[in-house]
Amino acid sequence: MSTDRTSLKDGPRILESWEPESQSGYADAIVVEEVEQPIRKSEVVTPMPAGLANAPALSLWPRRMGYLLLTVALGGAALEWGQWSIAAWAWSPLAGVMTGGLGLLMAGTGLLSWRALRNQRLRLTALEQLRREMRAALRNPGERLALDWLKRLQQLHADTPLAERMDSACAGLDQSYTAEEVSRRLNVQFYQPLDVLARRLIRNEAVGTGMLVATSPWVSVDLMLVIWRNIRMMQRVATCYGLPIGQLGRWRLARHVLRNIALAGGSEMAIGALSDSFLSGLMEKLAARVGQGIGISLYSSRLGHFTLDLCRAVPLPDKSGLAEDNRGIIQRIKDRLGRASDDSL
Repeated sequence: MSTDRTSLKDGPRILESWEPESQSGYADAIVVEEVEQPIRKSEVVTPMPAGLANAPALSLWPRRMGYLLLTVALGGAALEWGQWSIAAWAWSPLAGVMTGGLGLLMAGTGLLSWRALRNQRLRLTALEQLRREMRAALRNPGERLALDWLKRLQQLHADTPLAERMDSACAGLDQSYTAEEVSRRLNVQFYQPLDVLARRLIRNEAVGTGMLVATSPWVSVDLMLVIWRNIRMMQRVATCYGLPIGQLGRWRLARHVLRNIALAGGSEMAIGALSDSFLSGLMEKLAARVGQGIGISLYSSRLGHFTLDLCRAVPLPDKSGLAEDNRGIIQRIKDRLGRASDDSL
């Protein structure tokens, strides 16, 4: 009976394991050994943010194809102009010299223009890099900037009328100063008067744009006014900070301009629909036009402040300037419209 009980006890154990004791013990030892092994750094999988690695790498061949086509077109134009010069020389040496000289003048102008655009792009890229380094350093208290950060900032304004002011603001600063101290000194001694001038310009341009849109009865005129005045405002703000005119807008500023255009066109359509269905009096239509002008002014002010922030190598110490300027813009538009209505009466 004891042997039967032993066999009965062993039976369930064997059936539950489905393998001999030696193999089961060996498997358990392997499992324990695998659990106790430390996890290597190379085996740790870092979770990738969604949407960053979903698309394959962009191919360089479309850009190379564009450069090749541009080279072929320029080479063909130069060859054709050379043949014209030879033909003009055969007809008259003076005509040949004039034709060849005109071609060389056009080629030289094109090269100088390309060089100027390239220098503008490099300057804006350098400014963007300086701003990125400053913001990264300001996130950590006590962090210091790179050794050549101030030197690169001075080189950025070396050939502008602001070079002397920048040199005086950077005088005495070295690696011992933290990023916060450098940012505070540049804001006080260099950027503060430029901010005052740029904000005054933005307010004037925004008020002028709002008044023109409010008094314009044509959609196409509204769109052209918004495009022209906003681009001119961005250029003037960039000039205040000693930056080159052109290419400052890029894609982000162009998106804000398109938002202004969409606002002007959409509000114009809404005003037309309301005028046809609900608004029947002159005062209601005038109020709608004034509301559209104020809206355009506020968006133009936002675009100007966005440009102002991009033109600085250090972030703004106070973010309340946009709200303050918006209140001033609304008040000035109300005052102008009030004076205009009084004069008309």
